[in-house]
Amino acid sequence: MEKYAIVIAGISGVGKTTVADRLIEDLGYLEMSRSATTRSPRGDGRDDEYVYITEEEFRRSIAEGGVAEYTEYGGNLYGTRKCELERIFDSGKHPILVLDYNGAASLKKSLDYPVYAFYVYTDLAIAEERLRLRDLASGCERARASFEKRCRQNIDDFSVLHTMAELFDCYVENEEVGKCASEIIAAIDKLRCGEEAMSLFEKVMITEDFRRKASERLCT
Repeated sequence: MEKYAIVIAGISGVGKTTVADRLIEDLGYLEMSRSATTRSPRGDGRDDEYVYITEEEFRRSIAEGGVAEYTEYGGNLYGTRKCELERIFDSGKHPILVLDYNGAASLKKSLDYPVYAFYVYTDLAIAEERLRLRDLASGCERARASFEKRCRQNIDDFSVLHTMAELFDCYVENEEVGKCASEIIAAIDKLRCGEEAMSLFEKVMITEDFRRKASERLCT
């Protein structure tokens, strides 16, 4: 079986998971990779998206080279274990992961098979409005802090992506989920045939536009 993994990255509020779910539905041969985490289950209906392990087990996996990428957030470790990717391959499918650009870079470095990485984007103002509706619905202070942090991170991401334009195989605007998924599927077909999904010139132009829009956002 030809091995490859798919990564969907993008700013908060762009709809990364929705796009990934649409790709799983449309292609039929993808499965969402579950993140390993040291945090406790929350009982929020999303616990099956994670594999819960102890910090000792997580750090041992890191030391033994069994973790493809990881990060620490809120005092807990989150990451992708290679055994989870192999589990998906053994089921006859290919893993798809929703990561940030750091995770995408780490995954590409640590795996010995292709990782096709796609950056899904939208206008910063549109993403902010989606986050406003999602994060501020409860009206609690914690939600407001999360909203502000995500908005700042979106601007930071747009500010730096021009320095790593080649990291992603293709940048795809998410104006409509079906159209976005179709463009990614077409790009996957090209990449599997050894073709470029997007030229370096196009990547540079798009990420330079990100930088300009981030700068404008900071000045408002």
